[in-house]
Amino acid sequence: MEDTTVKISNTAIVKNSTIGEGSQIWEFANVYGAKIGKNSKIGSYVEIQNNTSIGDNVIISSHSFICSLVTIEDNVFIGHGVMTVNDLYPPSKRRTGSDEGWKPTLIKKNAVIGSNVTLMPVTIGENSLVGAGAVVTKDIPDNCIVAGNPAKIVRYLSNSSNIQKEVSAMKIPLVDLKLQHAKIRDELDAAVKSVIDNCSFIMSEQVSYFEKDFAEFCKVKYVIGVSNGTSAISLALKACGIKEGDEVITSPHTFIATTEAISKAGAKIKFVDIEEKTHLLDPTKIEAAVTEKTKAIIAVHLNGLMCDMEKIRKIADKYDLVVIEDSAQAHGALYKNNPPGFYGDAATFSFFPGKNLGAFGDAGAVITNDSKIAEKILMLRNHGRKHGEKYRHEIEGYNERLDGLQAAVLTVKLKYLNEWNQQRIKNAQLYEEYLSRQRIILPYVPENYKHVYHQYPIRVKDRDTLIKFLKEKGIGSGINYPTPLHLQPAYASLGYKEGDFPMTEKIIKEIVSLPMYPEMTEEQIRYVADKVNEFLRNE
Repeated sequence: MEDTTVKISNTAIVKNSTIGEGSQIWEFANVYGAKIGKNSKIGSYVEIQNNTSIGDNVIISSHSFICSLVTIEDNVFIGHGVMTVNDLYPPSKRRTGSDEGWKPTLIKKNAVIGSNVTLMPVTIGENSLVGAGAVVTKDIPDNCIVAGNPAKIVRYLSNSSNIQKEVSAMKIPLVDLKLQHAKIRDELDAAVKSVIDNCSFIMSEQVSYFEKDFAEFCKVKYVIGVSNGTSAISLALKACGIKEGDEVITSPHTFIATTEAISKAGAKIKFVDIEEKTHLLDPTKIEAAVTEKTKAIIAVHLNGLMCDMEKIRKIADKYDLVVIEDSAQAHGALYKNNPPGFYGDAATFSFFPGKNLGAFGDAGAVITNDSKIAEKILMLRNHGRKHGEKYRHEIEGYNERLDGLQAAVLTVKLKYLNEWNQQRIKNAQLYEEYLSRQRIILPYVPENYKHVYHQYPIRVKDRDTLIKFLKEKGIGSGINYPTPLHLQPAYASLGYKEGDFPMTEKIIKEIVSLPMYPEMTEEQIRYVADKVNEFLRNE
């Protein structure tokens, strides 16, 4: 049944306007004296002035400005930050006392207006596409593509259906780091140059700067930068006293780095199944797996969502177990307003380039509020040496140091992490808005959790066919992780078999991650969602 409810955010301002059935107005929009048709969506921070008319099935993305005398016909898509202009010689009304100098704009049906476009008083023809960043000063005919400043016709479309073909021609990867780095290139270049100029490559002040900044971000006392995320886990286990013969409980639905670290510490891996909704370690199954040899739990925060840490901590305290939080995919995530490291004896991070906070190579960190654990890891990462004692080795350690180049890059990027995470959350909200609810399951976020969407995994029965379909449409996707750890050849000696962890085995056959990165546009998200919905309709 079609939703006929008008949804208006309680932070939006709507005055003297008519809103059609099924339309939505998002947070902090300002609409006055306007007419909006059915099933249209007005994004956050959009302003729509009086004497405007908006048709049915129109989408106006966030931060756009629709001034007086604009008419938008049915099925139009308007990207982020689009600016319409009605005054050719501003401020004509202030000089003359009338709005006679104002001119109307008409956007005809099925048109697509890219992000950051400026429209002077013009007519945009049916089915036409205006490329992102264009400045349109003259009327645009039907069925064509325009781009540039001033906008010029790039090509004509043979029929109206070609507009979607042109939109789909842009490739949408699973992750796009080039866009992220392009926006802060000058800062990154300066940071790298500083390292080179000062020859501060190993255990440098850049490492100390990053450790201090990341400690403030994570709200912990100690951050120890290390060479990579795998080393972070193994050093944390060693520092917490995990040794040969001990058992460590963790999830079979994670990257092998988690269990490699357990083996490196000399301990035995013990798997516990996951929850269906969250895909995370199921606390209700942990206690049954505890034996006299069990000494630790590694709670893996996956996809940007934290585990139920209160329940895990309670079980750990009951049996005197160490808790390590594998937070490689949870930079900035929260559980009941608490970040990784709050409940665990230590938490570990990977800064692999594709993470929410990524370096220019391998890098990692251990965080903790325990001074003894911190002191032990400081020695373990640097050949067993205490700080400043070059040739005195208190213990036998490792070479697992964070280098100055990666620390400098991470310090720059950390300043933007909150902003990037918020955009990931906004992108997830857009996916939730545009994706069908039939035959797919969207990511679940429990109450009082902050999900930072390192990945956006959906569940669908015919997963492999969907991946092939999306690839044909130029859309990247991924599977994390197609073979659970208990069925990996590397762990055949553990004696696990198919059927031992049914929920994990069910989930991994259905999940597929859709493109997710902060720089994604609403047009891209809409296109991905449209193609997923198309696949579901045709199956």
